[in-house]
Amino acid sequence: MVKIYNLTSISDADYIDIKYHLMNSGIIIYPTETSYAFGANAIDNLAVRKIYELKGRSMDKPLPFLVKDMKMLLNFAMVNRREEDFISKFWPGPLTIIFNLKPKKIADGYLFTAGSESVGARISPHPFVARLFEDIDFPIISTSANISGKESFSDFNELNEKLLSAKSVINIFAVNAGELAGGSSTIIKIEKKDIEIIREGDNNIRKRLICSIKNKG
Repeated sequence: MVKIYNLTSISDADYIDIKYHLMNSGIIIYPTETSYAFGANAIDNLAVRKIYELKGRSMDKPLPFLVKDMKMLLNFAMVNRREEDFISKFWPGPLTIIFNLKPKKIADGYLFTAGSESVGARISPHPFVARLFEDIDFPIISTSANISGKESFSDFNELNEKLLSAKSVINIFAVNAGELAGGSSTIIKIEKKDIEIIREGDNNIRKRLICSIKNKG
C-alpha cells in the first residue's frame, strides 16, 4: 500500500501519522534539497533492512542518515574541530560528512553502518524534513528513492509512475513535493589535514567546498 501526502496541504495530524508510521518500522519516500529519498528510523534495524530490500542494495554498503541538529549528531558520532568548521559552513545543505561513530553506538550493531565504524550524516534544509524533526527524536535514513544502480528521482510524477506503482504491496508513506532540484549530496571524509571527496554531488556546493579546501591549505 502506498499512501500519498501532498506537501502543499499536509497537516499537523499528517505529520503525527508519519511519525507513528516511522516508529512502527514504516518506510517513507520524502523530498530533500536534492532528490526524493527512502527514509526510515535509522536505529530500527527491521525498518533499515526493508530499505536494503526495496533498493536491492548490498547490505555491506552503509546508509547515510539525516539529523535534526548537532545535539542529535553528537549522540551518535564523534565530531572534531575541523568537522565542526565544515558543518558551520555547509549545513543545512547537500554535504554529507563521514563521521566516526561513538564506541557505544558501534556496539549497538545498527544495520545502517554495514559493519563499519562510521556514519554519513547531514542536516537537510528542506521544510518537510525540518517540520518532521519537530515530532521525532531519531535520525532518519536518507538514501535515494531508487533501485540501486538506477537513476534518482527529482520529479514525484515520474517517481510515482516508475517506482511506487511497482512497490504498491509495500506499506509506504510518500510525500509529493512536486519537482525538486535534483542531483545528490557531496560526500566527504575528513582525516586530520586531508579531505577525501568520496562523491561530488550535482550541485553548486562542490565549488564552495573546493574553494574552502584550498583556503585551508
